[in-house]
Amino acid sequence: MTFRRKSFLRAVAGTLGVLAILFAARVWYLEEQGNFHAITAGEAYRSAQLDRDELTHYARKYRIRSIINLRGHRPKEAWYCEETATARELGIRHFDFGGIGATRAPSPRQMRELLELFAMAPRPVLLYCQAGADRSGLAAALWKTTIDGTPASKARRQLSLRYGHMPVGPTTVLDDFFDHWNPAEGRAVESGILPSAHKEL
Repeated sequence: MTFRRKSFLRAVAGTLGVLAILFAARVWYLEEQGNFHAITAGEAYRSAQLDRDELTHYARKYRIRSIINLRGHRPKEAWYCEETATARELGIRHFDFGGIGATRAPSPRQMRELLELFAMAPRPVLLYCQAGADRSGLAAALWKTTIDGTPASKARRQLSLRYGHMPVGPTTVLDDFFDHWNPAEGRAVESGILPSAHKEL
């Protein structure tokens, strides 16, 4: 192997090593602070899965009145039982929505369900998924366009590395969905014609 080739391989290995360290540091940071961010201050927030203490802290600090759980109805899971119990203790309304996957975009029916939740959930509302990166990112981008009237080009920033969303790999199905979704469909929220199809605890 030539000296030039060895140098090139060392440079590539070094670059990949730095990227791996940065990615690991980012994941650690997001998990430590719950990946909590404002979508629209005073109206909507997004986060990763929060434990009892984290949820209590953010709920009291930002006066959260409702939660939209993007992980779906999971009554047999310990985290779900803890979360719903905490929500009851804090007087927070809790809604389940399982229509988005980290690598699966919602169907038209599921989109109607989500938009209905957006319209009727008491503010401020917290949207969350497991990591707060992919499902939460798409939901936040949809909130910005349908509720805030933000241009899609700006709303799309909710799906970015800042929140832990990777613009490569299987999760790009969510980017593609948002890029091809027609924001005008969200106007149905204001008309009040969407069917009730959500679960509430």
